[in-house]
Amino acid sequence: MLSRRDLLFGLGAASFLPYPSGAVAAHVRELTRVDRRWLVSEKEANQWHAAKDEKGPALTGNASWRQFMTFLENKLGEYGCVDIQRSPWTFTRLESSTWPDDSQWSLAVEGRRVALSNFGANCGLTGPSGVTAPLVLWNPENKPEVAGKIVVFRPAPRPEVRAGFSDSDYEYATPFDSYPLEAKPVPQAQDGTHSIAAAVWDEMTSTSTFIRDIASLRPAGVVFALNLNEAGSAGLHTFPVPDHYDFPSVYADRRNGDSLIEDARAHRSATLRVEGKHVQSEAWQLVACLPGKDYGTGKDQRIQLRTHTDGPSISQDNGALGLLGMIKYMSRIPRRDRPRTLLVELDCRHFMPGAERRWEQQDYFKKHPQARDRVVALLAMEHLGQIEYVADGDDIKPSGRSLPTWIYASGDQRMIDEAYQAAVRNDVRSAIIRSPGRPGRHGRSQGPWYGMSRQGSLLGLPTYGVQGDLGAYWAFSGRMNRFDVRSFIRQVATFIELCGFLMTADIAALHAPRVEHVTPPAFR
Repeated sequence: MLSRRDLLFGLGAASFLPYPSGAVAAHVRELTRVDRRWLVSEKEANQWHAAKDEKGPALTGNASWRQFMTFLENKLGEYGCVDIQRSPWTFTRLESSTWPDDSQWSLAVEGRRVALSNFGANCGLTGPSGVTAPLVLWNPENKPEVAGKIVVFRPAPRPEVRAGFSDSDYEYATPFDSYPLEAKPVPQAQDGTHSIAAAVWDEMTSTSTFIRDIASLRPAGVVFALNLNEAGSAGLHTFPVPDHYDFPSVYADRRNGDSLIEDARAHRSATLRVEGKHVQSEAWQLVACLPGKDYGTGKDQRIQLRTHTDGPSISQDNGALGLLGMIKYMSRIPRRDRPRTLLVELDCRHFMPGAERRWEQQDYFKKHPQARDRVVALLAMEHLGQIEYVADGDDIKPSGRSLPTWIYASGDQRMIDEAYQAAVRNDVRSAIIRSPGRPGRHGRSQGPWYGMSRQGSLLGLPTYGVQGDLGAYWAFSGRMNRFDVRSFIRQVATFIELCGFLMTADIAALHAPRVEHVTPPAFR
């Protein structure tokens, strides 16, 4: 709950923002306090997202992703970015039918067709006849022999996984508000609605870990019998994304999973089919600069803006549209009045086979190590405009409360205070400001540093990260009907002000200690 102290601090404090030495003061107000006339409108934000959603999930290399990247590249050029570069390479991706089209994947138990939620990302292919084998139920306490069998795996809930999100301490928090109509009383505890976010994150990461652990045992296939209901599991994507592996896998919801567990206990036989093809495709990171006043000279300083462009849903990968809204805004300020250059990095490896760890050598900054020489601060933005969902029988529905927005900040008190003030000024509901690496306001750990902004904390750069919680957005079913444009614009406005703060602040005076990376429980 927001305290009186926090409210007075957020509304009344006015931080002085010193310009870098020699800079002019023109447009400093618009840099550090959003001019609403320059913000992307609700109509345009919806149009951007509709264009992104037109061809479905944007996974690196597919037609939707290529259209999305072309849209972004054209818009960045329209808003004054220069030195726009594609840093490309080729890779192999798996192409099969995309949920809800299940024509290329199926499961039958002794002739009984079982409804499936999705196939496993980058799993093995079977051909049209599938693979037929006995079912065996996985028991972690008494591990069965699985070679040549189809394993039924039900994730065991791991309470510690969600603790890094909802139970970690924080610096400040703005009040939770009602959704979609605002100003109704709602629970103020961080995890006060039994949101599906906890369960989805736990289930999904558990399946990814199981793929890694069972591969050497050479199963004929794996069926994930989830604890999620039909809507919560519909189109669920595997994350962290595994590299290609050689056995087929599929997802089933809780009701069908219960039946499959009984089938496995009865030692019934099943036929598992995943058809598709492996396609050679091009991936690329997109890099561009919105020039500051010293661009092209030895005095140029840069703020790196980063996000990823690939993901299964409308909002899992829309950070680039958030950055686009920020670039559009900053382009209204004449170059001579932009104290620092904005270096845009749009990454594409988050949902590629093996994710970033597999493609580390393809990173733009690995290929061009000097590209970060002038970077003095970093911001990242992802998972925007999302809605909090709860289970409702076999369906999911909005919880009636706004979804949390996490704002991460370096351990500089001024940066932390500015993050909170920006969230209050821009009406961001349920903003939770964290600065991992130091105790929170209740003296406890603030948890791991999640998201793409973590890179800045590892480098010891003054860093901000803005991201929404997830839940219903790890799945192909998360389309335009789950997008909240008001939340998106508020998050973008906050990001603009935090970027403006770093553009105008005395960077040398900011304390940004490196934060040791703590592996989140979900990935251990």
